[in-house]
Amino acid sequence: MKITKIEAVYPSYEETLKDWRPNLWQIITKIYTNNNKIYGFGTGGGGKASIEIIRGHLAGLVVGKEVENINDIKSIYDNLYKETIPYGRGGVGSMAISSIDLALWDTFSKYYEIPIKNLLEKNKTLHNESINTYATGNNINIYNQLGIENFKLSVKSNGDFENEKKELYDSIYNIKKKYNNSKKIMIDCYMSWDIEYTKKMSRFLSDLKIYWIEDISSPETLLNSESILGKLDGAFLAGGEHDLNHNNFSIMKKNNTYDFWQPDITWCGGISSLLKIIDISDKEYPIILHRGGEPWGLPLIQSGLINNLAEIHNPKDKKISMSKWENKTINKLDKGILYTNEYLGFGANPIKGIFND
Repeated sequence: MKITKIEAVYPSYEETLKDWRPNLWQIITKIYTNNNKIYGFGTGGGGKASIEIIRGHLAGLVVGKEVENINDIKSIYDNLYKETIPYGRGGVGSMAISSIDLALWDTFSKYYEIPIKNLLEKNKTLHNESINTYATGNNINIYNQLGIENFKLSVKSNGDFENEKKELYDSIYNIKKKYNNSKKIMIDCYMSWDIEYTKKMSRFLSDLKIYWIEDISSPETLLNSESILGKLDGAFLAGGEHDLNHNNFSIMKKNNTYDFWQPDITWCGGISSLLKIIDISDKEYPIILHRGGEPWGLPLIQSGLINNLAEIHNPKDKKISMSKWENKTINKLDKGILYTNEYLGFGANPIKGIFND
Protein backbone atom coordinates (compact mmCIF):
# COMPACT_ATOMS: atom_id res chain seq x y z
CA MET A 1 0.00 0.00 0.00
CA LYS A 2 1.44 3.35 -1.03
CA ILE A 3 0.22 6.68 0.33
CA THR A 4 -0.35 9.04 -2.58
CA LYS A 5 -2.16 12.02 -1.06
CA ILE A 6 -3.42 13.45 2.24
CA GLU A 7 -6.26 15.93 2.68
CA ALA A 8 -7.46 17.49 5.92
CA VAL A 9 -10.55 19.60 6.53
CA TYR A 10 -12.17 21.36 9.46
CA PRO A 11 -15.92 20.87 9.03
CA SER A 12 -18.46 23.49 10.00
CA TYR A 13 -20.28 22.44 13.16
CA GLU A 14 -23.91 23.40 13.53
CA GLU A 15 -24.03 22.84 17.28
CA THR A 16 -22.83 25.70 19.43
CA LEU A 17 -19.29 24.97 20.59
CA LYS A 18 -17.98 26.69 23.71
CA ASP A 19 -14.65 27.87 25.11
CA TRP A 20 -11.73 26.81 22.88
CA ARG A 21 -13.78 24.50 20.66
CA PRO A 22 -15.19 26.80 17.94
CA ASN A 23 -11.83 27.02 16.16
CA LEU A 24 -10.05 24.01 17.64
CA TRP A 25 -12.49 21.08 17.54
CA GLN A 26 -12.25 17.80 15.60
CA ILE A 27 -10.76 17.71 12.11
CA ILE A 28 -11.10 14.96 9.48
CA THR A 29 -8.15 13.58 7.51
CA LYS A 30 -8.43 11.57 4.30
CA ILE A 31 -5.65 9.34 2.97
CA TYR A 32 -5.45 8.22 -0.67
CA THR A 33 -3.58 5.15 -1.88
CA ASN A 34 -2.22 3.66 -5.09
CA ASN A 35 -5.56 1.84 -5.35
CA ASN A 36 -7.88 4.67 -6.37
CA LYS A 37 -10.86 2.85 -4.88
CA ILE A 38 -9.38 2.64 -1.38
CA TYR A 39 -8.90 5.52 1.04
CA GLY A 40 -9.18 5.96 4.77
CA PHE A 41 -10.32 8.53 7.28
CA GLY A 42 -9.15 9.66 10.69
CA THR A 43 -10.05 12.37 13.16
CA GLY A 44 -8.20 14.46 15.68
CA GLY A 45 -8.51 17.70 17.57
CA GLY A 46 -6.85 21.02 16.99
CA GLY A 47 -9.19 22.50 14.38
CA LYS A 48 -7.68 25.13 12.13
CA ALA A 49 -4.29 24.86 13.80
CA SER A 50 -4.09 21.09 13.12
CA ILE A 51 -5.05 21.66 9.50
CA GLU A 52 -2.07 24.00 9.07
CA ILE A 53 0.25 21.51 10.77
CA ILE A 54 -0.84 18.71 8.44
CA ARG A 55 -0.75 20.78 5.25
CA GLY A 56 2.40 22.66 6.13
CA HIS A 57 4.46 19.83 7.59
CA LEU A 58 3.12 16.35 8.35
CA ALA A 59 1.60 15.45 4.97
CA GLY A 60 4.99 15.81 3.32
CA LEU A 61 6.43 13.27 5.77
CA VAL A 62 3.80 10.63 4.92
CA VAL A 63 2.95 10.96 1.21
CA GLY A 64 4.96 8.46 -0.81
CA LYS A 65 5.44 6.04 2.08
CA GLU A 66 4.97 2.30 1.49
CA VAL A 67 2.95 0.65 4.26
CA GLU A 68 3.14 -3.14 4.21
CA ASN A 69 2.47 -3.99 7.86
CA ILE A 70 1.39 -2.33 11.09
CA ASN A 71 5.00 -1.81 12.13
CA ASP A 72 5.27 0.57 9.17
CA ILE A 73 2.38 2.59 10.64
CA LYS A 74 4.08 2.64 14.03
CA SER A 75 7.32 3.83 12.39
CA ILE A 76 5.46 6.68 10.68
CA TYR A 77 4.01 7.68 14.06
CA ASP A 78 7.47 7.64 15.66
CA ASN A 79 8.82 9.86 12.91
CA LEU A 80 5.92 12.30 13.11
CA TYR A 81 6.36 12.54 16.87
CA LYS A 82 10.09 13.18 16.47
CA GLU A 83 9.64 15.78 13.73
CA THR A 84 7.07 17.75 15.76
CA ILE A 85 9.16 17.96 18.94
CA PRO A 86 10.03 21.67 18.37
CA TYR A 87 6.34 22.63 18.56
CA GLY A 88 4.56 19.48 19.71
CA ARG A 89 5.11 16.82 22.38
CA GLY A 90 1.39 17.25 23.09
CA GLY A 91 -1.30 19.79 22.30
CA VAL A 92 -2.38 20.43 18.72
CA GLY A 93 0.75 18.71 17.39
CA SER A 94 -0.36 15.44 18.95
CA MET A 95 -3.96 16.02 17.87
CA ALA A 96 -2.86 16.44 14.24
CA ILE A 97 -0.75 13.27 14.42
CA SER A 98 -3.77 11.42 15.85
CA SER A 99 -5.82 12.22 12.79
CA ILE A 100 -3.14 10.92 10.41
CA ASP A 101 -2.39 7.82 12.46
CA LEU A 102 -6.06 6.83 12.67
CA ALA A 103 -6.47 7.44 8.95
CA LEU A 104 -3.50 5.14 8.30
CA TRP A 105 -5.02 2.32 10.38
CA ASP A 106 -8.38 2.83 8.66
CA THR A 107 -6.75 2.72 5.21
CA PHE A 108 -4.56 -0.28 6.00
CA SER A 109 -7.50 -2.30 7.29
CA LYS A 110 -9.51 -1.61 4.15
CA TYR A 111 -6.59 -2.15 1.78
CA TYR A 112 -5.64 -5.56 3.17
CA GLU A 113 -9.19 -6.45 4.24
CA ILE A 114 -8.32 -7.17 7.87
CA PRO A 115 -10.47 -5.77 10.71
CA ILE A 116 -8.50 -3.51 13.04
CA LYS A 117 -9.39 -5.65 16.06
CA ASN A 118 -7.65 -8.57 14.31
CA LEU A 119 -4.61 -6.44 13.48
CA LEU A 120 -4.33 -5.60 17.17
CA GLU A 121 -5.02 -9.10 18.54
CA LYS A 122 -4.90 -12.11 16.23
CA ASN A 123 -6.28 -14.49 18.87
CA LYS A 124 -10.03 -14.02 18.34
CA THR A 125 -10.88 -15.90 21.54
CA LEU A 126 -9.62 -12.83 23.42
CA HIS A 127 -11.95 -10.46 21.58
CA ASN A 128 -14.92 -8.79 23.28
CA GLU A 129 -18.13 -9.56 21.41
CA SER A 130 -20.25 -7.35 23.68
CA ILE A 131 -19.12 -3.99 25.03
CA ASN A 132 -20.12 -2.43 28.35
CA THR A 133 -21.02 1.27 28.20
CA TYR A 134 -21.58 4.39 30.22
CA ALA A 135 -23.05 7.72 29.16
CA THR A 136 -21.38 11.04 29.87
CA GLY A 137 -23.48 14.16 30.34
CA ASN A 138 -26.43 15.28 32.40
CA ASN A 139 -29.40 14.21 30.23
CA ILE A 140 -29.92 11.13 32.38
CA ASN A 141 -33.54 10.66 31.35
CA ILE A 142 -32.55 10.25 27.69
CA TYR A 143 -29.68 7.90 28.52
CA ASN A 144 -31.97 5.79 30.68
CA GLN A 145 -34.52 5.56 27.84
CA LEU A 146 -31.72 4.23 25.64
CA GLY A 147 -31.15 1.46 28.18
CA ILE A 148 -27.82 2.73 29.48
CA GLU A 149 -27.29 1.95 33.16
CA ASN A 150 -23.98 3.65 34.02
CA PHE A 151 -23.74 7.45 34.10
CA LYS A 152 -20.95 9.98 34.37
CA LEU A 153 -22.10 13.45 35.40
CA SER A 154 -20.42 16.57 34.08
CA VAL A 155 -19.73 18.76 37.12
CA LYS A 156 -17.93 22.08 37.19
CA SER A 157 -17.07 23.85 40.43
CA ASN A 158 -16.53 27.45 41.41
CA GLY A 159 -14.62 26.23 44.46
CA ASP A 160 -17.50 26.92 46.83
CA PHE A 161 -17.57 23.60 48.65
CA GLU A 162 -20.17 24.53 51.27
CA ASN A 163 -22.79 25.52 48.71
CA GLU A 164 -21.91 22.91 46.10
CA LYS A 165 -21.73 19.81 48.28
CA LYS A 166 -25.48 19.57 48.98
CA GLU A 167 -26.45 20.33 45.40
CA LEU A 168 -24.19 17.56 44.09
CA TYR A 169 -25.27 15.11 46.78
CA ASP A 170 -28.95 15.71 46.08
CA SER A 171 -28.44 15.41 42.33
CA ILE A 172 -26.76 11.99 42.61
CA TYR A 173 -29.17 10.77 45.29
CA ASN A 174 -32.15 11.65 43.10
CA ILE A 175 -30.66 9.89 40.08
CA LYS A 176 -30.19 6.71 42.10
CA LYS A 177 -33.71 6.97 43.47
CA LYS A 178 -35.46 7.77 40.19
CA TYR A 179 -33.48 5.38 37.99
CA ASN A 180 -33.27 2.34 40.23
CA ASN A 181 -31.68 0.32 37.41
CA SER A 182 -28.64 2.59 37.50
CA LYS A 183 -25.40 0.89 38.41
CA LYS A 184 -22.20 2.93 38.40
CA ILE A 185 -22.23 6.71 38.92
CA MET A 186 -19.11 8.69 38.09
CA ILE A 187 -18.20 12.40 38.25
CA ASP A 188 -16.19 14.39 35.68
CA CYS A 189 -14.94 17.64 37.24
CA TYR A 190 -13.19 19.08 34.15
CA MET A 191 -10.18 20.29 36.15
CA SER A 192 -12.34 22.50 38.41
CA TRP A 193 -11.56 20.84 41.77
CA ASP A 194 -8.27 20.69 43.61
CA ILE A 195 -6.89 17.86 45.71
CA GLU A 196 -8.24 19.09 49.04
CA TYR A 197 -11.66 19.86 47.57
CA THR A 198 -11.72 16.32 46.12
CA LYS A 199 -10.92 14.75 49.47
CA LYS A 200 -13.64 16.73 51.21
CA MET A 201 -16.24 16.04 48.52
CA SER A 202 -15.47 12.32 48.34
CA ARG A 203 -15.92 12.13 52.12
CA PHE A 204 -19.25 13.96 51.91
CA LEU A 205 -20.51 11.72 49.08
CA SER A 206 -19.14 8.47 50.50
CA ASP A 207 -22.50 6.81 51.24
CA LEU A 208 -23.54 7.31 47.58
CA LYS A 209 -20.69 4.98 46.52
CA ILE A 210 -19.34 7.01 43.60
CA TYR A 211 -17.36 4.69 41.31
CA TRP A 212 -14.74 7.18 40.15
CA ILE A 213 -13.96 10.90 40.22
CA GLU A 214 -12.33 12.14 37.03
CA ASP A 215 -10.18 15.00 35.83
CA ILE A 216 -10.10 16.77 39.19
CA SER A 217 -7.27 19.17 38.40
CA SER A 218 -4.69 20.02 35.73
CA PRO A 219 -2.42 17.20 34.50
CA GLU A 220 0.65 19.03 35.80
CA THR A 221 -0.84 19.28 39.29
CA LEU A 222 -1.69 15.59 39.46
CA LEU A 223 1.54 14.32 37.87
CA ASN A 224 3.62 16.32 40.36
CA SER A 225 1.60 15.66 43.51
CA GLU A 226 1.73 12.91 46.10
CA SER A 227 -0.61 10.08 45.22
CA ILE A 228 -4.08 10.26 46.76
CA LEU A 229 -5.19 6.83 45.60
CA GLY A 230 -6.99 4.99 48.37
CA LYS A 231 -7.75 8.25 50.17
CA LEU A 232 -11.09 9.09 48.53
CA ASP A 233 -13.46 7.10 50.76
CA GLY A 234 -13.96 4.25 48.32
CA ALA A 235 -14.00 6.27 45.08
CA PHE A 236 -11.39 5.63 42.41
CA LEU A 237 -9.49 8.43 40.68
CA ALA A 238 -9.48 8.61 36.88
CA GLY A 239 -7.64 10.83 34.39
CA GLY A 240 -5.31 11.12 31.42
CA GLU A 241 -7.61 12.63 28.81
CA HIS A 242 -5.48 15.79 28.68
CA ASP A 243 -2.13 14.00 28.78
CA LEU A 244 -1.45 14.08 25.06
CA ASN A 245 2.13 12.81 25.26
CA HIS A 246 2.44 9.05 25.79
CA ASN A 247 5.51 9.68 27.97
CA ASN A 248 3.26 11.31 30.59
CA PHE A 249 1.82 7.89 31.28
CA SER A 250 5.25 6.71 32.41
CA ILE A 251 5.16 9.51 34.99
CA MET A 252 1.62 8.45 35.98
CA LYS A 253 2.82 4.93 36.59
CA LYS A 254 5.88 6.01 38.56
CA ASN A 255 3.85 8.37 40.76
CA ASN A 256 0.74 6.16 41.06
CA THR A 257 -1.36 9.10 39.88
CA TYR A 258 -4.64 7.49 38.78
CA ASP A 259 -6.50 4.24 39.37
CA PHE A 260 -7.86 4.36 35.81
CA TRP A 261 -6.03 5.75 32.78
CA GLN A 262 -8.20 7.57 30.25
CA PRO A 263 -6.28 8.59 27.13
CA ASP A 264 -8.21 10.07 24.21
CA ILE A 265 -7.29 8.15 21.07
CA THR A 266 -8.10 11.13 18.83
CA TRP A 267 -5.83 13.48 20.80
CA CYS A 268 -2.85 11.52 22.13
CA GLY A 269 -1.47 10.20 18.83
CA GLY A 270 -3.94 7.57 17.64
CA ILE A 271 -3.67 3.80 17.91
CA SER A 272 0.12 3.82 17.58
CA SER A 273 0.41 6.00 20.67
CA LEU A 274 -2.21 3.93 22.52
CA LEU A 275 -0.14 0.80 21.98
CA LYS A 276 2.78 2.53 23.70
CA ILE A 277 0.51 3.48 26.62
CA ILE A 278 -0.72 -0.12 26.85
CA ASP A 279 2.90 -1.29 27.04
CA ILE A 280 3.66 1.29 29.74
CA SER A 281 0.74 0.11 31.86
CA ASP A 282 1.70 -3.52 31.38
CA LYS A 283 -1.76 -4.47 32.78
CA GLU A 284 -1.05 -2.68 36.05
CA TYR A 285 -3.49 0.19 35.43
CA PRO A 286 -6.85 -0.32 33.68
CA ILE A 287 -7.17 1.73 30.48
CA ILE A 288 -10.67 3.09 29.86
CA LEU A 289 -10.61 5.19 26.72
CA HIS A 290 -12.02 8.69 26.77
CA ARG A 291 -14.91 8.57 24.24
CA GLY A 292 -14.18 4.89 23.70
CA GLY A 293 -17.68 4.27 22.31
CA GLU A 294 -16.85 6.25 19.19
CA PRO A 295 -15.67 4.29 16.12
CA TRP A 296 -11.98 5.03 16.76
CA GLY A 297 -11.99 3.49 20.21
CA LEU A 298 -14.19 0.46 19.60
CA PRO A 299 -11.56 -1.74 17.85
CA LEU A 300 -9.22 -1.34 20.84
CA ILE A 301 -11.98 -2.44 23.20
CA GLN A 302 -13.03 -5.27 20.86
CA SER A 303 -9.43 -6.51 20.67
CA GLY A 304 -9.33 -7.09 24.42
CA LEU A 305 -6.14 -5.04 24.83
CA ILE A 306 -7.86 -2.51 27.09
CA ASN A 307 -10.76 -2.50 29.54
CA ASN A 308 -14.19 -3.41 28.27
CA LEU A 309 -15.97 -0.17 29.10
CA ALA A 310 -16.92 2.36 26.42
CA GLU A 311 -17.79 5.97 27.10
CA ILE A 312 -20.62 7.35 24.97
CA HIS A 313 -20.75 11.12 25.12
CA ASN A 314 -24.27 12.53 25.33
CA PRO A 315 -25.95 9.80 23.20
CA LYS A 316 -29.19 10.73 21.48
CA ASP A 317 -30.14 7.41 19.86
CA LYS A 318 -29.22 3.72 19.88
CA LYS A 319 -27.16 4.00 16.70
CA ILE A 320 -24.83 6.47 18.45
CA SER A 321 -25.29 9.02 15.67
CA MET A 322 -22.43 11.49 15.30
CA SER A 323 -22.09 14.95 13.84
CA LYS A 324 -20.28 14.87 10.46
CA TRP A 325 -19.98 11.07 10.40
CA GLU A 326 -22.03 8.14 9.15
CA ASN A 327 -21.48 5.72 12.01
CA LYS A 328 -21.99 2.18 10.70
CA THR A 329 -20.33 0.39 13.60
CA ILE A 330 -23.37 -0.19 15.81
CA ASN A 331 -25.59 -3.24 15.50
CA LYS A 332 -27.60 -2.65 18.65
CA LEU A 333 -27.51 -1.17 22.12
CA ASP A 334 -29.42 -3.32 24.61
CA LYS A 335 -29.53 -2.75 28.37
CA GLY A 336 -26.32 -0.78 28.21
CA ILE A 337 -24.46 -3.44 26.22
CA LEU A 338 -23.15 -2.44 22.79
CA TYR A 339 -23.01 -4.93 19.94
CA THR A 340 -21.12 -3.96 16.81
CA ASN A 341 -21.39 -4.87 13.16
CA GLU A 342 -18.54 -6.53 11.29
CA TYR A 343 -16.64 -3.92 9.33
CA LEU A 344 -13.26 -2.91 7.97
CA GLY A 345 -11.42 0.18 9.12
CA PHE A 346 -13.38 2.12 11.73
CA GLY A 347 -16.76 1.57 10.12
CA ALA A 348 -17.38 5.30 9.77
CA ASN A 349 -17.24 7.69 6.82
CA PRO A 350 -17.66 11.46 6.74
CA ILE A 351 -21.04 12.67 5.57
CA LYS A 352 -21.24 13.52 1.88
CA GLY A 353 -19.84 16.88 0.93
CA ILE A 354 -17.05 17.03 3.50
CA PHE A 355 -14.43 16.35 0.82
CA ASN A 356 -16.46 17.59 -2.17
CA ASP A 357 -17.06 14.05 -3.40
